Amino acid sequence: MVETGNADIGLQAVEGTTEGQLHVERSLVGALRTERATVSQAGVGLLFANGDVSVSQGGGRMMIGAGNFAVSQGGGGMLLAGGDASITMGGVGSMVAIGGASFDRAGAGVVVAKAAEVREGGVVGLALAPRVDVQPGGRVIVGLREAAIGGAVAGIVIGLIAGLVRRGR
Repeated sequence: MVETGNADIGLQAVEGTTEGQLHVERSLVGALRTERATVSQAGVGLLFANGDVSVSQGGGRMMIGAGNFAVSQGGGGMLLAGGDASITMGGVGSMVAIGGASFDRAGAGVVVAKAAEVREGGVVGLALAPRVDVQPGGRVIVGLREAAIGGAVAGIVIGLIAGLVRRGR
């Protein structure tokens, strides 16, 4: 793992600056751990940050941060945010945000957050949030209500099948 400071990653250098801010630019990095991170035109396999994370024209397989996330023209496989998370012109497979999550011309497969806002051009497959705001031009395929109904129906069907199988023995 690369900690805050200076380190060589392959042929590229990752340099830390004052107060725990780590800048990764035009590099491909396996794993990082830092206070705050800025990823620009770079890829990160695994990122742990104790504070805010900013990603611009880059991404990561799994990014975990205790603070807010801002992703612009980038994305990742899994994003865990201790605060708010926003994606503009990008996407993420799965997102869990303790605060709110917003998508502007961006997409996500599954979102779990306190509140989700899908703006114009945004698409979310499954939004599990108490409050989901879909603005004109945005789309949420399955919300919390639909997921609860689907879960109840699946539970009833599985219960009936299990009862029939037991009765047949």
